[in-house]
This record gives sequence, structure tokens and C-alpha cells, in this order.
Amino acid sequence: MITTSELAAIAGVSQSTVSRALSDHPSISFETKERIRRIALQYGYVLQKKGRRTYLTDEHKVIGVLVEDRPFFDDLFINYAIGRLISSAASRNYYTIRLPISSLETGSMERLRDFLSANLIDGFVIMHRVFDRKIHEYLSELGIPHVYLLHCSRDSVEDVDMVDTDNYTGGYLAAQHLTSRGHRRILTLTCPWREFEDRTAGFLQGLAAAGLSPDRGSVIRCECSFGSAFEAVSRNIAMFEKASAVYVQSDIMAAGVISAIHSRGLDIPGDISVIGSDGYDLGLITSPQFDSVAHPIDELTDLAVSRLIECIGSAHPRSPRQIKLRPYIVERGSVRRIGE
Repeated sequence: MITTSELAAIAGVSQSTVSRALSDHPSISFETKERIRRIALQYGYVLQKKGRRTYLTDEHKVIGVLVEDRPFFDDLFINYAIGRLISSAASRNYYTIRLPISSLETGSMERLRDFLSANLIDGFVIMHRVFDRKIHEYLSELGIPHVYLLHCSRDSVEDVDMVDTDNYTGGYLAAQHLTSRGHRRILTLTCPWREFEDRTAGFLQGLAAAGLSPDRGSVIRCECSFGSAFEAVSRNIAMFEKASAVYVQSDIMAAGVISAIHSRGLDIPGDISVIGSDGYDLGLITSPQFDSVAHPIDELTDLAVSRLIECIGSAHPRSPRQIKLRPYIVERGSVRRIGE
């Protein structure tokens, strides 16, 4: 059985600090208490209280999922991914708790501290679009395992545990899908987030590989929502009437584009072809159903959960691992071949 002096050596604090932390003494900061508690959990420390022996063990089996607080229909893909994540965790006998927490929101760090003080959560899957350095450093200081899922970009800003799609390759595949079918007048609709920058870069490189001159003027920016995409088509309708195809860099935006194109009396794919990006079931409920660059979401969520559980079960910190999976094209008939 590990002793308080041994715990102190591992934690880099005095033995008295360990004793006060484990007895929840108010003179010890929450961060220090949590860090020492987690070390005690890892090493199976036995707490003696009034003749009772309490083994500190990590048996809660709960994963927290940190997400941004966005309107439900603007983040349908994230909600879909969380559903797959819940299923993957459940298959390994873990529960999940969704926590809309970002350090950019007032009071969020206090809420995160409250959740941690309840001693329920073993680790976190983080699905923030922007790297949240404050949360990363906070969880790292406490020694709480966390894995980033999606939105991490082609070049991660930190040496972190990460599972993501190769978004650059996704953009390249979209360009290849359209140009291989004879399209030359191609637009793309994108957003001001990093994963979309990667998709745009890959898309323009794919056009160049097909012998086309990449034109930044064909890149239209809007917010990642149905309504914003609909308005973007309306504002740039002359460009859409001249184009033969459009690569829309999220499926919720693609649904907005299709609705706007129909409102102008244009046919898909007869007048203009459409390919989205995400690849989940939203593409099946529009008319017509649309092609999409699909994330291998089942594999992504399985890998994220497996990696997190691996880190939770390790007595020592593990070297971060960064995994990027190749996307693929789902064809549903919204891209025609020129000349057919």
C-alpha cells in the first residue's frame, strides 16, 4: 500500500500537504487537492477515517464531453458525433456527460471546477473549434486525461492527444470529385474556422492538380448555418448561375445552398452540382439527396474513447498521440458528369 510520504514524493509536495489535501483542508487550493487526489486514485491509497478503511479507487467510469454552446441546428454534425461518442463509450461501460463549457464564456471555469470537485468525471473528450489553452493547461496541471476530437486542424497548435479527420485531404477529394466529372467553373462556400481553412487549401490544390487556376474569388465565406448559406447564395446569385458546381464545406450549409438554389428556379444537378462535407444523414433528407465528403465518424469516436480510457487507466502520463483519418466521398447523385 502506498504511503503519504510516497504520494508526496510523486506529487512534488510535502507530506503535510498531502495529508491536508486528502482531508479536504481549506488551506490547500482546489487544484492541489485534485492533483493529489488523482495520484492517490492511481496508486490505490487507503484512507483511514475513524476506524474505517476507504480505498480510493477510480470506478466512476464517466467521461465529460466539452463542447461550445451553439444553437442545436447550427451544430447538427457535432450533435451527431456526440451521439456516436456516447454509443462508443457505453460499449466500454462508460457514461458520458455533455458539458457546454469554454473558458471564453463568463463563469465557465467556475462550472468546470464545480464538476471536478464532485469527483465524478474520469477524463474529457474536447470538441471545441478553437484550441482553449486555459482549459488545456488547467486539466494538464490537475493531471486529468483529455483527448481532442475533431476541429483540431491539419497542424495542431499543441502537442496534444488528438483524433481528427484530415480536412486538407477532404478539400482535395472534393475538387477531384468535381473535376473528374468535367466541371471547370467551380465555387466553394466556406467558414472562418481553422478546419475550413484546411478544406479550402486542399480544394484549391485539387483544382490546380486538375490544371485549373485556383481563384480566391471563387471562395465565398459565410457562417456555418443553414440561414447564412442561404443568404450567401442570394447575395452571389450571379456567380452561382455561371458556375457548374459548388463545394459546400459543411452539410448544414449545403442544405441551405440547395434550398436557395431551388428558390431561384435552378435544378440540381442539371444547372449546378452540389457536394457537401460531413457525410452524415442530413444529406439523405434533402431533395435531391447530395454527395458529401464524409468523416469516418464511427472510427473517429471509437479511437477517441479508446485513447482516453487508455490514458485514464495509466498510472503514468503517456506521450500524446495525434491521429488523422482520411475522409471519403459519399455519392448520392447531386453531381452530374458534364456532357451527360
